[in-house]
Amino acid sequence: MPCFMEKHWLSIQNFNLRRKKMKIAIPVKMNRENPPLAPLFGKAKWFAIVDNGEITIKENPANGGHEVVHWLASLGVNALIIQEMGRNPFDTVKQYETIRVFHGGFERILLDEALAKLEKHELIELNDEESRDAIINHHEKRHSSHDHEHGEGHHHHHHVG
Repeated sequence: MPCFMEKHWLSIQNFNLRRKKMKIAIPVKMNRENPPLAPLFGKAKWFAIVDNGEITIKENPANGGHEVVHWLASLGVNALIIQEMGRNPFDTVKQYETIRVFHGGFERILLDEALAKLEKHELIELNDEESRDAIINHHEKRHSSHDHEHGEGHHHHHHVG
């Protein structure tokens, strides 16, 4: 038994050491301990920020996906765990070459589960066009017709220069 305890302690130490390298943002449904992930990145009311193993829930002050990315980048976030994300926020993430995006799956998942999967390298990193397009297409297929009927949905802003 002492060996098991020792190994368990070591794995916790390694987990914390590895997580220190990343400041992770995860959209969550509510401000409570171990909340479920919010499926829609840009419309999430809350974000869990994981920094040096400490989890803080922050209210999302931004309006829409690309603004959320700028806000998270200003906090020093360099990793996201998402379920769904539209094309605009993905394009904004690409501008910040330091931000990595991991897919938490489409099923209901709690914050602790998502972080454990990240630690075990079980989350897919969306680091190429093909994987990003799969998430964007899933998102647009599920939300475009419903959202657009109600006048909310995706808004395209083009900035010159």
